[in-house]
This record gives sequence, structure tokens and C-alpha cells, in this order.
Amino acid sequence: MPKVQGLSKSAANYRKAADPKFSCRECAFMFPPLAIGGCRYVRGVIHASDTCDEFKPRHPREGAASS
Repeated sequence: MPKVQGLSKSAANYRKAADPKFSCRECAFMFPPLAIGGCRYVRGVIHASDTCDEFKPRHPREGAASS
């Protein structure tokens, strides 16, 4: 787990999301989940339509087993 805002965008592989289900807007680490916000791990301005390798769903999928 990276430290708080410890990753650059390039280190996190920040990019446009190919699928909106896996975009920053749907990620547990984006705050606030608006068009533009911040990320717990990635430094800089974060766009809701983008994604990175640290993506974690804000809401677990229904029917998924919890750990």
C-alpha cells in the first residue's frame, strides 16, 4: 500500500479509464467524487473519468465475497 499522496501520476499509471466502472469517480480513494478532485495515494488534480493501477471500488459489487 502506498503512503498518502506518495505516488506520482506516472508511477501509478494514471490514464483515461477505458471503462467508466473502473474510473476514479468509482474509486474509494478519490475525494470528493466529483468531476475534479484529489486522491489518497496519487498526487495532483484527479479527473473522475481517469483511472490508475491503485483503483479500488468505492462500493463492493453485490454478491462479491467479503474478506
